[in-house]
Amino acid sequence: METGTTRSLIGMGLIAGLMIGTGHIGGGLAVAIAAGAAAWLARAEALTGDPH
Repeated sequence: METGTTRSLIGMGLIAGLMIGTGHIGGGLAVAIAAGAAAWLARAEALTGDPH
């Protein structure tokens, strides 16, 4: 993955961890699921894109 995508995923993971750690479990899980879905969609788009 690109560096920007990796940094975004790390940031979302940190935010989700902080939310879960401070007691906002539902919000943390929502952020984690959204980050996972975004990564999945980005990877699927990269795989179907033009290789040239």
